Amino acid sequence: MVNSHPIALSLMVNSHPIALFLMVNSHPIALFLMVNSHPIALFLMVNSHPIALFLMRSFSHGELSPHRFFLMVNSHPIALFLMVNSHPIALSLMVNSHPIALFLMVNSHPIALFLMVNSHPIALFLMVNSHPIALFLMVNSHPIALFSW
Repeated sequence: MVNSHPIALSLMVNSHPIALFLMVNSHPIALFLMVNSHPIALFLMVNSHPIALFLMRSFSHGELSPHRFFLMVNSHPIALFLMVNSHPIALSLMVNSHPIALFLMVNSHPIALFLMVNSHPIALFLMVNSHPIALFLMVNSHPIALFSW
């Protein structure tokens, strides 16, 4: 979807790097997150294939427990649950024949994730070290709008 070019987005959350590696154009998307020194591996299979979400979160006793979420893209609701610092961040995406617009920019600009669900804009602002993050990706100096149905 982005001309077979990998996009590397590095985020700093609680002094830990979050590496977002996207392999596009019918290739698996590997999202590697470093949250609280624990890796979160998000593997996405595109082209109407099931999406396997593997989350590694830590419990109070320090053990790691993998959580698997299987997401179906074809007109099925997508629920993305992320555990950050033992606090749940629930990102609910309803893809039931409704467009979801993700505008991504990468050029040292603030990161904002805008979701269009059910014809109503949902603005998701993330606070990292008391700074707002707006997620934008620039590919070939052009903004990319990813629409999911």
